[in-house]
Amino acid sequence: MRDQVARHLERARMAARLTVIGTITDVSPVIDALRRTMEKIHRARGISIELAADQRAKFRGEQQDLEEMAGNLVDNACKWASSRVFIQVLMERAAKSGADPMLRIIVDDDGRGLSEAERAQVSRRGQRLDESKPGSGLGLSIVVDLAALYGGSLSLGSAPVGGLRAELVLPGI
Repeated sequence: MRDQVARHLERARMAARLTVIGTITDVSPVIDALRRTMEKIHRARGISIELAADQRAKFRGEQQDLEEMAGNLVDNACKWASSRVFIQVLMERAAKSGADPMLRIIVDDDGRGLSEAERAQVSRRGQRLDESKPGSGLGLSIVVDLAALYGGSLSLGSAPVGGLRAELVLPGI
């Protein structure tokens, strides 16, 4: 498994280094397809997934990397939600002149959430807090590493609906 993760991250590093200036991904269709897929996967639990997406949102990067990052976040939210996941896609114009716009993907769930110490632990590679749900403990660390390759970030906090909020910030256009 470690080799598989290393291979995936090396591919992403190479893509980031060799990124063609014109590599742009429309975000809304990717996230909507992901929402539909996750609703099917988690149908037995009755999880409702709501999406509010800026239709103009674009990611300055590869579609596969966006799918990997967002997919990990939405899948985790669905695993831990009581009944509801909410995804927001926002484009934020640059605060200062000359700076690039940023894409913000926010994934909230209504599960139990995580303490500050737990949030720090789960983003480290291979760390899991609860073995009762399927997974390898690699998802969030992959998101952190991929986001960093694009100059972005992942932060974890408390969702207004009571669970966890995962906020992914990536370069937009």
